[in-house]
Amino acid sequence: MNSSLSRLFCLLLGLVLAAGCGRQPASSPAGSPGLVKVRFQTDWFPQPEHGGYYQALAKGYYAEEGLEVEILPGGPNAQVMSSVAVGRADLGMTNGDDVIVAVARGLPIKMVAAEMQRDPQGILFHEEHPLRSLRDLEGKTLMAGAGSTWLEVLSKKLGIKFNLMPLVGDLARFMNDPTFVQQCFVTNEPYFARQRGAQVGALLIASDEYEPYRVIFTGRDYLAKHPEVVRKFVRASVRGWIDYLGGDPAAANRLLAAKRSDLPAEFMTYSIKAMNDYRLVAGDPAKGERVGLLTAARIQKQIDLLREIGVLDRHVGVADVAALEFVPAP
Repeated sequence: MNSSLSRLFCLLLGLVLAAGCGRQPASSPAGSPGLVKVRFQTDWFPQPEHGGYYQALAKGYYAEEGLEVEILPGGPNAQVMSSVAVGRADLGMTNGDDVIVAVARGLPIKMVAAEMQRDPQGILFHEEHPLRSLRDLEGKTLMAGAGSTWLEVLSKKLGIKFNLMPLVGDLARFMNDPTFVQQCFVTNEPYFARQRGAQVGALLIASDEYEPYRVIFTGRDYLAKHPEVVRKFVRASVRGWIDYLGGDPAAANRLLAAKRSDLPAEFMTYSIKAMNDYRLVAGDPAKGERVGLLTAARIQKQIDLLREIGVLDRHVGVADVAALEFVPAP
């Protein structure tokens, strides 16, 4: 693990230890008799990539399970794992890789469901200089988030040599250079690049060699004390995702638009289509994948890969990083 990540996880672990007994018990909030309050932390500002949760909220799926869910928006400085670990939130969402690495560093958290079967991170390129596979990055300069696990996979597992440029939060350099490639979310940046007149494509980073989940996770202490709350939250969230992507997303989109005036309807339509086209949430039925499903085999494969590229500080097993019994049967 690089030194910046080591310092980060030391800090997170210190926050957990300092928090001690700071976690609040599950309770019924005033004005909502019988409903258990649940705080769910997202990784970014409200967006269609969170649509399943907002659909479950808007259509009353959480309430039907006896839950009053508060969705806590993230942002550039959102520390989702530490928020959950110290009890500022009850559940959260993040990349499955990050949970495995954090557990290996001692953070007391656990995956309980897959938010997405495929991580939506991708590489944005101009169609006049297309990328057919990750190996086409050989010799190129790539703008991406330093310290990302997938970059370690490219260099150490696949042996691809590339130059790394630190990621900035705009498309200016990309728009001015037709040979430029940069990290993106396939549900996001391609839309805005096309709106600005570029002909672009996006290559999903997920592959047979590297297929991390995006996951719903919780703290070990919260899971031990409130397993049925976790089960109900997962069940309602899975229902929300199925409805959002396969039914009418209007209910969630109205909530998203109310929280963010900068989300045009066309963008939300694009993001939903991208999630379906790339099978990000539902996965590939031919492989037995479905909304929410975590499998021991895939998690073990990811643990083995992370150990191989040297980002795990100690041995962890599937049972250390995930609880597989909370995903509802199909």
